[in-house]
Amino acid sequence: MSTLSPAIPTESQSSLTAAASDELVLCPHCDLVQYLPRLAEGEEAHCLRCQYQLDARQHNPIMRPALYAASALLMLLLANLFPFVSMAVAGNRSEIRFFDTSAVLFSEYQQVLAILVWLFIQAVPAFCMLAVIYLKAGMRYRLPARIWVARVLYMLKPWSMVDIFLMGLLISFVKLVATAEISLGMSFWAFCLFCLLHLRTFQVLDRHALWASIAPNPPPATEVMAGSTGLEQHLKLCHCCTAVLPLQQRHCSRCYTRVAARLPASLQKTLALLVTACVLYVPANLLPIMRTVSFGEVTDSTIISGFVLMWQDGEYPVAIIIFLASVVIPIVKIIVMFWLCYLAGTSKRVGGKHSGNIYRLVDWVGRWSMVDVLVVAFMAALVRFGLLASVYPGIGAVLFAAVVITTMLAAVSFDPRLLWDKQQPVSDKLFQYQAAEGISR
Repeated sequence: MSTLSPAIPTESQSSLTAAASDELVLCPHCDLVQYLPRLAEGEEAHCLRCQYQLDARQHNPIMRPALYAASALLMLLLANLFPFVSMAVAGNRSEIRFFDTSAVLFSEYQQVLAILVWLFIQAVPAFCMLAVIYLKAGMRYRLPARIWVARVLYMLKPWSMVDIFLMGLLISFVKLVATAEISLGMSFWAFCLFCLLHLRTFQVLDRHALWASIAPNPPPATEVMAGSTGLEQHLKLCHCCTAVLPLQQRHCSRCYTRVAARLPASLQKTLALLVTACVLYVPANLLPIMRTVSFGEVTDSTIISGFVLMWQDGEYPVAIIIFLASVVIPIVKIIVMFWLCYLAGTSKRVGGKHSGNIYRLVDWVGRWSMVDVLVVAFMAALVRFGLLASVYPGIGAVLFAAVVITTMLAAVSFDPRLLWDKQQPVSDKLFQYQAAEGISR
């Protein structure tokens, strides 16, 4: 896909460029005002200051996402209808369906973990696909409640973890294949297709075109000049639908979301969530995340002991994945988020571009820490042979899931624009030069 950097007009050109351009945008990561050029299919537009992707035009923006989403829902249905995975040990056989991943946990009095697993790998992904179909149909037939559906869709998108669960399945197979015979059912392959189609649906979903079909972007009440920040021109961004609004307006006129110039009490909420994650992280690592019964002998495993066992067994790639996802990523994310809060709160000027890139990276990678919890949930559902061999989730799994959720909420609560607020004023000439150098089709 080719890229296109949006041009920033000078003061004498601003009204002309605004008339020729299709949309005025505020970057949600650095608050820069810029005019979005008309994009052809397959082109992207990135912010000139922080390189955040502002828009991307897709081929056939109505039918492609709807068809991908409908195909994904069909695969999810098939994944629940047929046997998912079966396991044979010493002449005994255990077979589960996809829904059993959460149902078995619920029957074993692990209701909290069961509900979380069901939400992350079934309910939220299914709702997202249904929402895409509904919204794309609404682009043609003007269906009701499209604003509410779009708001919920983008709120729930980060909590759809089917790709993480697929990684968890592969890790589980590596753990089990040395001691048992694993057979993959039809539903497993349907689930793999569901994961691919689910990810592809979001790749071809055009957020700007979606909101433009619901309601047009409200025009600015006063003349706006690109090349400076929204705060300098008394403008603010609606994070839900990306509309540009006057600073004094309290609710978005397009999606009716309450809008603030900066996320209210962003640093305080982020720090509170990070402290909570630190408090939960200690018992999550000390208490057993999984209890294994083998020939009547009970063994409790923590996150670290599971990594050590995999390493001693020679499963080095899987051991490294578990160590990175369950130990390195949570610790690094907490430390980096504390550091970003310090940078945002200090009176010194900070490198907004580099710190902003780091924030986007930790925000994306943090959800992958949930892989260990999903591994435990799957193995607890599959390995059910009584005293011969059985797996049960420990209290550490619930606590570690709480750590991951808390750090994800901390990233959501943090406002990256605070990293740019202390930067020097933007120079129109500098951005005009960067625009001239950066445009490529």
